[in-house]
Amino acid sequence: MNRFSFLWLLLLLPLTAFAQDCATMYDFFQEGVKLEYTSYNKKDKIQAVRTQEVASISNHGDTLIASITMTAVDKKGKNPYQNTFPMKCYKGSIYMDMRSIIPPTQNRQQTADVQISVSGTDQMFPGDMRVGQTLPDAEMEMSMELGALQLMNSKYFVKNRKVESQESLTTSAGTYTCYKISYDFEYKLLGTRKNHIEYWYSPKIGMVKSVTYDGKGNMDGWEELTKVER
Repeated sequence: MNRFSFLWLLLLLPLTAFAQDCATMYDFFQEGVKLEYTSYNKKDKIQAVRTQEVASISNHGDTLIASITMTAVDKKGKNPYQNTFPMKCYKGSIYMDMRSIIPPTQNRQQTADVQISVSGTDQMFPGDMRVGQTLPDAEMEMSMELGALQLMNSKYFVKNRKVESQESLTTSAGTYTCYKISYDFEYKLLGTRKNHIEYWYSPKIGMVKSVTYDGKGNMDGWEELTKVER
C-alpha cells in the first residue's frame, strides 16, 4: 500500500466506525424490522393501527439512511394509508423525518397530477441522551400543488423538547427502558392548533408510547408500541 492510499484509509476509518455504530446501537435500525403501533382516543377506544417497516438501509459514508414504509388502517381495518419517509443515523444519533408524526389525513401521497413538496428539519435523538437535556427543535413545511395552483400549505413545529426522566415502560410488545421527552407540537392548516406531547423513547426500539394533550391540558389520545417483528 502506498503512502497516498494509507492516508485515505486513515481518513475513511472514522466514517466507517460511525456507520458501524449506527448499525449496532439501535435494534430498530435494521432492515426488515416492523413496529406496530395502536392509537387510542381519550376513552381508551382503538382509533387506528399503523406499522413502520424498515424497507431498506443504505450506507452513505458516515451516515446510514433507512427507508421506512408506514401503513395505517382505521379502527375497522379500513381506509388504508401508506407513505414512505427516510430515517437517518449519523455519528450515533438518530434523525427522524417529521412525516413520521404527521396524521395520515394531512400527510397525503403524491399523485401524477398533484405534486407534494416537503422541506424542514428532522427530530434529533442523540446517542448520549441524558435526563435534563434540551433537544433541538424541528419543523416542516408541506405544500400540495396542481400545476401552478397551490391546493394546500401546512406548517408543523416541534418546540421545547426536554428529556424529563428515565423510566421503565411495559406494553404488549415488551418492557423497555425509556427516556420521557416532552415537547409542544404546533401545526398550521386552516388555522393554528397546539398540543403538548409526552413521548417515551427507547434507544433499543424507538418510540414506545406517546400521549397527546390539547391546549387546555386535557388528554386527547395516546399511542403505544404493540408488536415488534424481525
